[in-house]
Amino acid sequence: MLVSALVPALFHFGHAPRPWMRILGFVAAGNVLWLFSGALAHRLAWPLWELMRAVKDFGAGALGRRARVPRRSPREVAELALAFNDMAARIEAQVHEQRELLGVVSHELRTPLARMRVLLALLQERSAGDELLAKFEREIVEMDALVGELLAEARIQAGALTLRALDLADVVRECSERLGLELASVDVCDGVMADPTLVSRAITLLLDNSMKHGGRQIRVLAVRTGPTVRIHVDDDGSGFDAADIGKLFQPFARGRGATADEQRGVGLGLYLVRRIAEAHGGSAFVENRAEGGARVGFSLNTGARTEHGDGS
Repeated sequence: MLVSALVPALFHFGHAPRPWMRILGFVAAGNVLWLFSGALAHRLAWPLWELMRAVKDFGAGALGRRARVPRRSPREVAELALAFNDMAARIEAQVHEQRELLGVVSHELRTPLARMRVLLALLQERSAGDELLAKFEREIVEMDALVGELLAEARIQAGALTLRALDLADVVRECSERLGLELASVDVCDGVMADPTLVSRAITLLLDNSMKHGGRQIRVLAVRTGPTVRIHVDDDGSGFDAADIGKLFQPFARGRGATADEQRGVGLGLYLVRRIAEAHGGSAFVENRAEGGARVGFSLNTGARTEHGDGS
């Protein structure tokens, strides 16, 4: 109505509209239309833009993200945002329940496993050299390792990391003693801020991987470059097959190791190393050494995270 009233008024001003007045009228009418169309487009487009960003954030892993559109948004857009928020809330609840269940089940499995290992030790004292008992113990150790991996993955998914100053030399010593492994050398830096449980798990997995690949001279090194710490395990084994290197950090991937034990398990060890590294803002890496053997490790960005949870 404003435009229809404005144009005739300009055209009939002075009873003899001149050409420049006609042009001015069209320009004024165009500006008014542009303002109204811009306001209308913003009212329609902004809720869609907000909804699109919410969907992208949710797809990237921000499960708590919700679409917040104005109350006066078009009805169709408002209903779509409401449906998305409802779906996102249900998915977040299901994922949270799944993580809690995984953590509880993994934790509860540790108790009967510990009792079985105690009973097995008593049996071995009475039946020295019994091969069946040795196999039984190996199965329990493997189950215990799998439960440990499940617990570590559950902690990573829940973001329950506690960063503390670590003495890497002590961590490496405890890991090697747990595996009954004598290291050729340990050369690590000090003052590393990381989750002690997860870093210990990652180092244990790397040492176990080197043992499986026939390493006799195993070395552990940790070097700091700014906020980044690179921890790697070097061995003098046969190295990795070229066809395996690209998939070693994928879930359920197993390389062709030097021992039959390499074909046991489900192939989550190096995958978990990568997940632990990524949880600390780093990454995992692997390469065959020029002098023979393999180098497998991970990096930690010590300034990437803050303390979460209690670490229990």
